[in-house]
Parts: sequence; C-alpha cells; structure tokens
Amino acid sequence: MWPAHSHVIIFSGEASAIAATATAVAASNQGQSTLLVSLAPAHPCVTLLGVPLAPQPTTLTGHLDLWTFQILSELNSVWNELQAQLNLPGPPISGEDLPLLPGIDLFLAVYRLAQHARRGYALICVDAGSVDGLLRALAVPDTFRWLMRQLFGLDRGPGQSSDSLARAALPAHLLPFEQIGRMQDARVKFEQLRDAVLDPTWVRARLVIRPDQAGLRQAIISVPAFHLFGLNLDALIVGPLLPTGKEDSALADARHEQNAVVAAVATRWSGLRQVPLFFRATPGAIAPFVTLGRELMLPLAPLQPPITVNSANAPYLSLFLPGVNRDDLSISVSGDELIVSLGPYRRHLLLPPALRGVPIRAIREGDRLTIQRR
Repeated sequence: MWPAHSHVIIFSGEASAIAATATAVAASNQGQSTLLVSLAPAHPCVTLLGVPLAPQPTTLTGHLDLWTFQILSELNSVWNELQAQLNLPGPPISGEDLPLLPGIDLFLAVYRLAQHARRGYALICVDAGSVDGLLRALAVPDTFRWLMRQLFGLDRGPGQSSDSLARAALPAHLLPFEQIGRMQDARVKFEQLRDAVLDPTWVRARLVIRPDQAGLRQAIISVPAFHLFGLNLDALIVGPLLPTGKEDSALADARHEQNAVVAAVATRWSGLRQVPLFFRATPGAIAPFVTLGRELMLPLAPLQPPITVNSANAPYLSLFLPGVNRDDLSISVSGDELIVSLGPYRRHLLLPPALRGVPIRAIREGDRLTIQRR
C-alpha cells in the first residue's frame, strides 16, 4: 500500500494539529520530502501556518507539501474508485447520495492518502483530529463484516464459516449468487485495505494528551484502544504545557495538575516515549514551527504488530494493550469472533481457526492479553 521509502505518522488528540504541523515543518527543514495532511474538518493547520486550504497536495516550501482533505468534494470520486475495485452488485451509488456514516469520511481519506503517498514522500504527517473519529474509522471494515455475517453469512476468507451461512438472516437463494459473491469480495477487500494501511513497517501513531485529569482519563482508554484497532503508538505527546518560570498564583493549581499528569503518563506508559509540547501562541507562519518541531522529532524505531496470531502447535491470539485498566476491558466470544470491549469502543476480531469451537481462556501478563486453548 505504501511506497517502501515512505513513513507515516498519524497524530490524534485535541492538539494534534500543532504536533503534526511542527513535526512536518521540522522534517522538511532537514531536507526530507514531507507531506502534511489534515483530515480534521476545520483544518486547524492552515490557521497555524497562515496558508489557504489545499484540496490537492500543494507545495508550501521546497520540501513541504500540504493537503487538506475535503470530504464532500472528494467523496464522490473516492467512492466511485472503490466501487470499481470492489465490483459491488446492484445499480451504482453516487457519492453525492452516500450518507456520512460514522468513520466513513476518515476511512475514505486514508484510502486517498495511500494514493498520494506514491508521489515519493519520505515522511507523511497526518493530523487525524479527534481520537474517537479515528478509531471509529478503523472499525468500519469490522462493522461491514458483522453486517455481512448477520445478513448472508461468510462464504470466503478471512472468516469463512459454514455455520454463519446456516444462521444468516437472508437465505442465499433470495439473491443471485453472483451478487452475494461480489458483496463477500467487497467485505474481504475492505479488511485487506485497512490492514495494508496500518502496516507497522511504515505506519505509526502519536497521541497528544491534554495535561489535566480529564485528558489523562481519556488517554487511559485511548492508548490501548489504538492498539486494539491495529494502530501502533510509538510516542505520547503531553501538552500544550504551561511554561515554567515566574510563579503566578492564578496558575499554580494548573501547573500542579499538569505536573501530576506528566508524572502519571511516565509511570503508566513507561515503555512508550513521552515528549512535552509547550504552550505557544498561534504563529500564523511556517518559520516558528522549525524550532518547535525539532523538540518533537523522534527516531522512527521499528515496531512490532500490536495484534499477533499463531496458528501452529500452540495457537493463540495476542493483543498488546498498554496501560489498560481491568475495569475498562471485557471480552466475550460470538461464533468465531472474539469481541473485545474497551471503554466506549468494541472490536470484533476473527479467532484463528484452531481456536474456534473449542474452550478458550484469556491470560493477561502485564500489557499483553493472550487468548489460547484451555
């Protein structure tokens, strides 16, 4: 999906635009061909940089391009391309008639982003905006699989199941076999597209945590949820932080709270790199981000997949869920799917064939949850 030389960093959180913009500017200042992408509806990066919207990748400096995804104008063309690839049955559905289901806008944006990546960028920094929107976009293929299973069953991999065909709400003979086959192919294609886009060889995420107790609580759910949906976090950015220096009694409580949050983040996620993001006024220009971005630049260390499956002699499904609270996590099994609920999020994961229809157990060791045979 991604060119072999491109690395993608997806920033999410309330101040993700600052972190993504600063990192992109600093990288381009070092001579790396960089694309800054805004998927957030209001595109705060254009305000930060003092530049106009860029519906297509547009050069800002010698090594820095900007692209602001416009969902309503791009939806029709992206959807038409996907329809042609997926070969969906029935009359063509215009993108102008397509409802903006939760997550579908970001899912289509990431599909388009993978195409722009082929232009040969060394680094792509993505402002994905809110955590909730990003995670629900990553859940779109799972939701499609669930609907297919309930309506028609699953007649091809991944997840092929004769049992689900027998339990389907609509008997197969009610629709032409060719049409059902196309929908099954589309379901598989969606999952393959999501998995390719999240390839940990090239893609990583960084969460910007607001430095107060509400931001910390949100992070306690969000950090493991990123990994649950297959997206590796390689760093946590805490901020914007109030500057240290002359004490101001009016800000003393706020400074005390942010210091407590910084310490809590370092303790709970000691295996993840933490970077401070200090408060600054909106520059409205590119140059000030060079210094700020330098503070956020981190080596792109190799990452392991957050979800691993072993189908050999001792089959298992293993999830890396850093810092997860036991009270936020619950698991159950439905057919050949493992259902993992984490706070407000839920993911349906296909069990490996060797773990279907047999007694299984969940073992938690530190940040890792492993499903295996009893």
